[in-house]
Amino acid sequence: MNRRIGNKKLATPSVFASYRIADFPRAGLRFHPWQVTETTSVLLNAYDLIANPRTCKYTAEIRKRGEALGEYIEFSGPVMLDSGAFNFLQHQEISITSGAVLDIALELRANACVVLDHPFPPHASPDEIDARLKRTFENTRAMIKKLEKAKNIPPHFQLMPVLHGHDEKTLAKALKQVRSAIGRDPEIVGVGSLAPLAQNGSKKVVVDVISTVRQMLPDAHIHCFSMGSALLMLLAFYCGADTVDSQTWIMSAAFKYVQLPGFYMTRFSRREAETNPKYKSLRHRFAQQLVYLCEAEGFVVQNWDTCEAWPVPNEQAALKYLDFLMDRKGVNHIHRRACHNLYAFNFEAKRVRQLIARPRPEFENFIHSRLHSTLYKRVFEYAMNLEAECLPFRTSMEATVTR
Repeated sequence: MNRRIGNKKLATPSVFASYRIADFPRAGLRFHPWQVTETTSVLLNAYDLIANPRTCKYTAEIRKRGEALGEYIEFSGPVMLDSGAFNFLQHQEISITSGAVLDIALELRANACVVLDHPFPPHASPDEIDARLKRTFENTRAMIKKLEKAKNIPPHFQLMPVLHGHDEKTLAKALKQVRSAIGRDPEIVGVGSLAPLAQNGSKKVVVDVISTVRQMLPDAHIHCFSMGSALLMLLAFYCGADTVDSQTWIMSAAFKYVQLPGFYMTRFSRREAETNPKYKSLRHRFAQQLVYLCEAEGFVVQNWDTCEAWPVPNEQAALKYLDFLMDRKGVNHIHRRACHNLYAFNFEAKRVRQLIARPRPEFENFIHSRLHSTLYKRVFEYAMNLEAECLPFRTSMEATVTR
């Protein structure tokens, strides 16, 4: 289905590539990878533009050029500006203001801007949760009022409120606050405070949260923040998310990790080769999965330096490609892995777009094929049972697909 991000169309489900200003060339990228990786949308961070001492200097350069954020990063698709609140997850206070976030979004012509929210970690106390929900509500209301008085607003600019909660009661309270602030149900909404759960907490709670929000808002565009695994994002899409974002594509590349659909993100390095007795087996399994994906599903790889096609007709060619990703003789090894990983994320989202419109069992079989040998298998089974028990959720999902 097509959603709108500002004045741009976005086919969903989709992945926002989370990107830090000037990671090209500071983080090892040789060029902006959007076109070669089939990237559909990009998420930037207001904190990086306002307060991050390593990156805020580039804001002056963008102003000097008179460019919009998309122009500066050479991207023509939807650009959303996150508030950067995740940087303050462990802090009671936030060092940037909601007004500053909205100002920079409007000035640099983002297509959408996320409300300055205040996420909370799992097992936060009731008082802490209430305080952070209150801060998020106050920022939402303040940014809406400021937007109403603003001039030179980009066409169809959107402000995204954010819901936080790890149970139905808290989510309902957060949604009530959003409705109070904007006077209606939100057309686009973010779901926050999921990252700690996704990384180290209960994956079933993640399923519960996304499914609950979809039931509460059957027609809204739902965005889930920081669902950084190509496996985990499949669960998010299954439970009703339209979009997710991830910085894993580049962060993992710096630590020599490579992502492949249906295969755990795996570290391939000289050190791993010397210390992991299963390293050779991992290489062959990776190569076999790559050959399968290329032959059966249309996965394609390339020389990420020159953008020339890299045919993978057999395991030997796949192993040669893996060596190319890990080669440290030149300066491009991070760039190569980052491009590969980002393409893998976008490929999975494209496969979901293709299959979610087909009969439900086909879509479920696809998700199962990706997760059956991973720790997410039982979580997916839980999600399937949850959907089967909830007819309104099933109906709303089917309506979303057919619109």
